[in-house]
Amino acid sequence: MKKGKLLSAVLSASLLLSSIALPAFAVTFNDVESDATVSWAKDSITKMTDAGYIKGYEDGTFRPYRAITKIESLILMSRMLGYENSEFSSVASAASTAYKSIASKYNTTYANEISYLMYCGVLKESDLVDYASAANANTQLLRYQAAVLMSKLMGADSEAKAYTVSTATYADDSAIPTTARPYVEYVSANNIMNGMDKTADGKAQFSPLTSLTRAQMATLLARMMDKLELKYVSGTVDSVSSSKISVDGTSLGIMTDTKVYISGGMASVSDISSGADASVVSISKNALAITAQEAQNSTVVYGVITRKVENADGKKLTIADYEDNDNSETYTVKDSCKITVDGAKATLADLKNNDFVKVTITGSSISEISTESKSLTVKGIIVSTEYDNDDHVYINVSDTDGENTQQYVVSNKGADITRDGSEAEFSALTKGDKVTLKLTYGKVTSVTASGNTVGFSGLLKEIVISSNPSLTITIDGQDKKYFLRSDAKITVSGTAATIYDLRPNVTVTGTLDSSEIKTVSASTASVNEKGELTGTVTGKNTSYKVITVKDDNGNVQSVYYNNNTKVLSSNGTTSSVRTLENGAQITVTGADQNGVFVATIIIIK
Repeated sequence: MKKGKLLSAVLSASLLLSSIALPAFAVTFNDVESDATVSWAKDSITKMTDAGYIKGYEDGTFRPYRAITKIESLILMSRMLGYENSEFSSVASAASTAYKSIASKYNTTYANEISYLMYCGVLKESDLVDYASAANANTQLLRYQAAVLMSKLMGADSEAKAYTVSTATYADDSAIPTTARPYVEYVSANNIMNGMDKTADGKAQFSPLTSLTRAQMATLLARMMDKLELKYVSGTVDSVSSSKISVDGTSLGIMTDTKVYISGGMASVSDISSGADASVVSISKNALAITAQEAQNSTVVYGVITRKVENADGKKLTIADYEDNDNSETYTVKDSCKITVDGAKATLADLKNNDFVKVTITGSSISEISTESKSLTVKGIIVSTEYDNDDHVYINVSDTDGENTQQYVVSNKGADITRDGSEAEFSALTKGDKVTLKLTYGKVTSVTASGNTVGFSGLLKEIVISSNPSLTITIDGQDKKYFLRSDAKITVSGTAATIYDLRPNVTVTGTLDSSEIKTVSASTASVNEKGELTGTVTGKNTSYKVITVKDDNGNVQSVYYNNNTKVLSSNGTTSSVRTLENGAQITVTGADQNGVFVATIIIIK
């Protein structure tokens, strides 16, 4: 009997979750159309069934109130991340290779789908007992478990864990398992999951131990679909840093939870090299999983063709430096070599002696050849400058849209360089400078640069004091990191200061020279001789226990609090920091402690 029930459950899951082609018309279900009590989910059900993520039964019903199982939820999530999309097949194959042996220990039927979720960082092996084992796979998914899975599906596991847990969000907060509370906070704050039935006093309940229904799951996934912005990118890595990777001109952010696999093994972003082949699964313009192959050593050579050989023994090309014709090298041309002449596809036969070419050497052979004009003018934005061990210097320049970065080598005879109308050294060129390059035979002979000076205003979030100091500033809701110029001018409340005088969570204004801070000014609200501050609440961070307050003059002060800080309402009754909202009028009594203002009493007016 037990075997029969288990088999029936597995077959049912297979039927409910089987893939369907994208229909040419909206799917409708008898029990959804006729039941007014499920109207709230109708649009979501239609959206998800039309997309092929979930389907109904052969009798034309959807059964919206049927509880969904844990394994069904995992299969749906894998589809949301492109598992059944042919474009993602290489990722699915890599996932199977990396994790199938682990996944198979818990669920042989859906080991590939589970492997895919593990590969994308949604599941860990420690999750499999609860969600994929024979004992639990076909049990009902509870609402608090759905909150955890939805957070991970968004690639926000670390972000959710860091969420400030409020014990006052729902009437039944105490019923939410402690480990799940940050995830519940996250999905609530991001409008992925909301409360259900309200108590007599009108407060919503989360109902964490209630089973999730098919209608609810369809609604959650529909909300997720709008937020995920799922994309697959494959090609050559243009550039990579700790915060961003560019693959074939597509720029994607690097998250804390981004998974990296190089040549089949776990790795870090720092292990990825420019020029490597990579495929990326991304959500919301951020990389979720990166699969890369170690790039062969590649170098770019500019020169003039002096000899070409093509016979039974192979293809060879001799390239001479246009600045030193005696300096030449002969290379083997790969059969797969990509050749272009004036941007058009060509063959080796189309190349002639004395043609100036750009040649890419991979390993010891030529993998790419393109003809170059004798003289060329390039305009764009400086991305970076580089030096190599042979004292060569390079400029990496993107187009004006910030895409399609290209590297240019500076002529070893020296280049004429000006910045903002004055003669300058190569070291004066700065990331973000607008630049015009003049090239002769592929090498930069002239650089005309101009700084891009703009103003900024925002909330100072982070200060890094080092040999290359930086400030992270929240501007228009986004955290942006800027480095300080060595001659940057800093003022605090109109007085000359240093970086050591700056404090987080204060308003700063200033100017940027290209991407570097040229000037920065911080203002703080005035605290009277009694240690009192009166103003309006402009922000609150319960994780760091800090409130930002703006006085009548528009100056901002960070007010820190602790467990000893008393919060009183205007009538003298005890209150809580959690009741403070932006716009609230408060008076704070406190004292300076190690350079920060710590509140002893906060009175809400």
